[in-house]
Amino acid sequence: MAKRSRLPLIIIGGIILLVIIVAAVFLLNPSSQPVKIQVPVITLPPTGSVAPPAPQAPSCTIAINGQKVPPSSIELSVMANNCFAGDITELRVSVNGVQKGMLDVSPGANGIFAGTLGTNSVTVVAKFANGAEKIVYMGTIA
Repeated sequence: MAKRSRLPLIIIGGIILLVIIVAAVFLLNPSSQPVKIQVPVITLPPTGSVAPPAPQAPSCTIAINGQKVPPSSIELSVMANNCFAGDITELRVSVNGVQKGMLDVSPGANGIFAGTLGTNSVTVVAKFANGAEKIVYMGTIA
């Protein structure tokens, strides 16, 4: 029996191994070229409509007085309110940028709100029935 030469099998095996190594290098090594993706630009024709204007606060006035109640509370009083009944839905009180509660809208109404020992920045915002809001009191109380 004649022995076959193994040389052709070794050459074929080497070629297959070389193809596997080259394929692995290409698959595992990311391309240095950035991938470009085109994003479609969508333009819409103008609708011709304009956003509705923001609601305006009524021209009525609300007078509020504030004072310190030792050691660290703030007392606010509604001195006058010439708005029509139902115009104001709430008076929101903030002390040092933190909402502390609500103040009744009736003239003569008062409320006490927590503050700090030092100077306090107090803001009262009126919210109206039409959705408008307006700062009606802003002050520093020490």
